[in-house]
Parts: sequence; structure tokens; C-alpha cells
Amino acid sequence: MMSTISPVFSAEPSLATFVPAFETGFTPWDISHLFSVFDSSLDPIQSPAHDFASVNRTSSDVAPTEENTHERKKKRKLSNRESAKRSREKKQKHLEEMSIQLNQLKTQNHELTNQLRYVSYHCQRTNTENERLRLENRILQDKLLNIRQVLMFRQIERSLNCSTWPCDNSTVVTVQQDPSMIY
Repeated sequence: MMSTISPVFSAEPSLATFVPAFETGFTPWDISHLFSVFDSSLDPIQSPAHDFASVNRTSSDVAPTEENTHERKKKRKLSNRESAKRSREKKQKHLEEMSIQLNQLKTQNHELTNQLRYVSYHCQRTNTENERLRLENRILQDKLLNIRQVLMFRQIERSLNCSTWPCDNSTVVTVQQDPSMIY
């Protein structure tokens, strides 16, 4: 004949799973040792000797007592406090790192702004100087053009002032006027 026993697989008794058992108390599959971690009030990492001892537990050893439940809650609260403390410390460290990074970026931004002003100032000066040189170039090109025109007019005038006429049919006389007397 079979009966049912209630091995505890969680801390909540309402979540117990009913497993069929023989009248002798033997269950065909005793898996309570797999859930011994949930019932243990010790650290989850234990020596192998403890694991072998947990295999031989009976259902009365597995049932949580009020004291065990209270102890687990107390440990959980302590663990939560420590976790919250670590979280706050981590957050504080992160904020400090971000503050340092912010100050570094502000300094870098200030330096880059100053460099930009310096480059902009020199760029403006260079543009002004280039514009002045372009204007000077244009003026010099105009002067050069005027000088060339004057030289061309003088050459044309010389060629016109140098008259050729026949004195008699056999002799040609060429008269040249002195260019310095033109003015």
C-alpha cells in the first residue's frame, strides 16, 4: 500500500509537492538531498562530507522549524543590507569617477576652445593679409600694364617719327628725332 509524504522542496509549506511513499516510509525516488541547500542554514558551499550526510535525512529532518525560518530571514536581511551597502559604495565610486571625468572633459573643452580662438584669430589675420596682397598684386599688374602701354606708344611714336622720304629717285634719307626731345 502507498501513502503520501510531503518532502519540503521550498521554504513555503504551501508549495510542498506530494510524493507517493510505501508504508515503510521508503520512497522509490528519494531526491530530498537535491534540495538540502534550501533547508540548510549553513553556507551553500560546504564540504563533500556534508553532502553525503544530507542524503540520509528523513522527512522530519527536512521540515523547517520556526527558528530555522527566522534564522534564514535574519541572514537574508543581513545579506540584503550588505548587498545594498555594496551597491551604494559602487554607485558612489561611479559618481566620483564620473565627476573626475567631467572635470577632465571641462578642462579639455576649455583648452580646445582656446586653441580654436587662436587658430581663428590667425586665420582671420592671414585672410586679411592675403586680401591686402591680392589688392597690391592687382595694383602692380595695372602699373605694369600701363608701363607696357607707354612703351608700346613710344615704339609706335618712334616708328612714326622716323620718316622716310625720297630726295631724288636714287637716294633715300632717313631722319630720326631724338626721343628725349619729345617731352
